[in-house]
Amino acid sequence: MRSSLWFSLFLLVLRSLSLLTPIHAIILDVPSGKVKCLTEDLHNGTVSYAQYRVVNASASHLTISTRVSGPNGEELHHLQSVESGQFSFEVGTAGRHTACFWSPKFELTASVSVDVEWNLRTRARSPRDATKKGNLEAMGLELKKLENAVKLIHDEMIFLREREADTQMFNKETASKMSSLSLLSLAICLGVASLQIWHLKAFFQSKKIL
Repeated sequence: MRSSLWFSLFLLVLRSLSLLTPIHAIILDVPSGKVKCLTEDLHNGTVSYAQYRVVNASASHLTISTRVSGPNGEELHHLQSVESGQFSFEVGTAGRHTACFWSPKFELTASVSVDVEWNLRTRARSPRDATKKGNLEAMGLELKKLENAVKLIHDEMIFLREREADTQMFNKETASKMSSLSLLSLAICLGVASLQIWHLKAFFQSKKIL
């Protein structure tokens, strides 16, 4: 029982560490009178956390000043003349975020080294967001089914219209042919009747009946 509990805790720690990914873990050498900056392109919803401290200075009284700004120049963090500090914020506007460090007092040939560790964590999606996404996916599938059904009905209607047009054309052609055949039959009947009358007239004349 204890081994399974420790294993679950170990997996939880690994998952937490996977969500917290260091972006920068470096030491900046900042000469007096100059500014050193770190820039990172962050996305919406990202939680940023950083800590920094002076680890080596050419003079014992040297400190560091820090300013963190967003993509539009808005100030997210600002400290003056400190030996250590930290900042954290959740990204509201995606874009380049910059953290700058400098020595507040200028001394020729002086410099200060700053240990900076900047971490990034992606905010876990809430069950409500997951439910919304699931509902949207289900709605998308239903809309896709309806779209396919409408397309099938549309294709069937086009097919029926084409069949109806073909049937009407066939009926017109058949009616035209029947009319032609009727006229031809009438002409043949009239011709046969005329021949019969002519034959009977010739017969009666030969017998001197007429």
